[in-house]
This record gives sequence, structure tokens and C-alpha cells, in this order.
Amino acid sequence: MIKKVVLTREASKNIKWQAYFAENGFVVDSVPLIETKPQNVVFTSEQQNVEWIFFTSVNAVEYFFKQHKVTKPYKYAVIGEKTKEKLADYGYLPSFIPTLYQTEPFLSEWLEKYPEKTSILLPKSNLSRTVMEDTLKEKGYVIFPVELYETIFPTKSKSLLKQLFTQNENQIIIFASPSAWKNFYSVAKNFPSQKGNWRIASIGNVTTKAILADGYEVTYQAETFTMKNLADLIIQEEYK
Repeated sequence: MIKKVVLTREASKNIKWQAYFAENGFVVDSVPLIETKPQNVVFTSEQQNVEWIFFTSVNAVEYFFKQHKVTKPYKYAVIGEKTKEKLADYGYLPSFIPTLYQTEPFLSEWLEKYPEKTSILLPKSNLSRTVMEDTLKEKGYVIFPVELYETIFPTKSKSLLKQLFTQNENQIIIFASPSAWKNFYSVAKNFPSQKGNWRIASIGNVTTKAILADGYEVTYQAETFTMKNLADLIIQEEYK
């Protein structure tokens, strides 16, 4: 059993899971590998008059409502339970949620349910994939991708990672996005002798794909792509 867990999400999002793992007997380190900063955005009249808004993350919801005063009844589509909950915090319910919290099932299910061409606003970060906007454009929808926030690698975390690696401990390292993994890998590749100390946990297929592409194995990935399911899987398996 490995008792050391490393959380790599934004600092504020690690707090809950630090407590959760600690309650279950783990030693927990928080090393935030991503940080988000708002972009200055002025919405055009076309962007404000769309019919749909697609939210693919909690951050997208937060930065949208911080920067935009809603004056018309949009239809909202979301990926993820936490994204749905954050939307509810602002007083809105989604008109569409996919059965699986991934971009590809989201698109196929939404397109099947709403075949009539319409207009869509897609709040995103500077590192977001383009598969959603590319697919919708190909299908003839009017799509407005808008970069509302920037995702960066916190400078302090680079030194924290190096300190972590010098401890030469067995660790379970949890990743919730490809960008967090890429930032980790940019430092970890310089410590090849440590690779055998890590069990890597991934929140979903896109993150797992990024990890495998760099030649690392994924030990844990939950069937349902949420932090709760991944945490419970790790706890269950490590205590076997």
C-alpha cells in the first residue's frame, strides 16, 4: 500500500480532497500544477444573442458569469456534475447533460437531440481542445468560441515538484487534466530514476491519453469521470 497522495489541481480545488484522503489514512501533498487567470473579454452582440451556451468546466461557468450579465434566457449544456452544480449556484439549470462526461459523447448525443441548426457560445481556456468547435462548425452550427481564462503553470509549483522528487518516496499522483499532466511531465522527465516510485491516477480518457502518449502508465482511472469516483477507487484498491 502507498500512503502518500499528491493532488495537482488548483489549490482551492485540492482542499476538499486533502481532507478526504487524510480521513482515510493517507498523507497528502497539494502541488497545484495549474492556475487560471481571467482574460479581458468584451462580448459582441452576436455572441450575446446566441441560443445555447456550452460549459465544459467549472472554471468556464465561473468566468462567464463574472464577466457577463445575463439578460436573456439561454439554453445551457454542461459536461460534469460539478459544472452542473456551479451553474445552479448562479440560479440556472442545464437543458442538456450527456450520459458520459466526455466531449465526444456530449457532441453525439446533443447533435442527435438537437439537429436543427442554431447558435452556440463556447466559453473556454487558452488550452482547451478544439474538437467541439470544429465538429459543430462542420455540422453547420454557428459557434462562437471565447477564451475567458488562461491556464498557466504556477512558478512556485515547479520548485515544489523538485522537492517532492528528491524525497524519493512512493507516491500516488492524481491528474484531472492534460494540462496538469503536461506541466508535471515538463519537470518529471528530468528525474527518470523516480518514475518507478509513482502510481499515476487519471480522472478521464483525455487525461489518460496525454499520460500514455508520454510513455507513462496509468494505474487508476474510474469508470465515472469524477474526482469522488477516482478517490474512492484509489482508497479501495490501496487497502486491498
